Amino acid sequence: MTHAFSTWKPLDAGEVTLLPDSPGVFEIATLVRNVLFIGAASESLATTLASQLDTPAAVHARVGRLYFRYASVEESEQAQAELLARYRDRHAGTLPPAQSSSPATPRPQRHLKAV
Repeated sequence: MTHAFSTWKPLDAGEVTLLPDSPGVFEIATLVRNVLFIGAASESLATTLASQLDTPAAVHARVGRLYFRYASVEESEQAQAELLARYRDRHAGTLPPAQSSSPATPRPQRHLKAV
């Protein structure tokens, strides 16, 4: 099933307050639209996405500004399962980074040596 998603919007308090108080699904992504998290709101998109603002580390560390898009649907958990299945099909069976069971391996820090 294809869902009618909104356009991508910055994940900030001003945009979240404009969301409907209806159930739905949402995706959180980076500036270049690499999806980090696919979520479901069983009651209120506004409340659920507001909780993402309170816990940004739950989405992903050190990614810069985040963006989201949403679709209002009554069966949000079923829609989320479909979106996750589609994501896995396109990404060799993996989940979005913020939903994987193991944390992403941090990139090694390169230190410049003074000469």
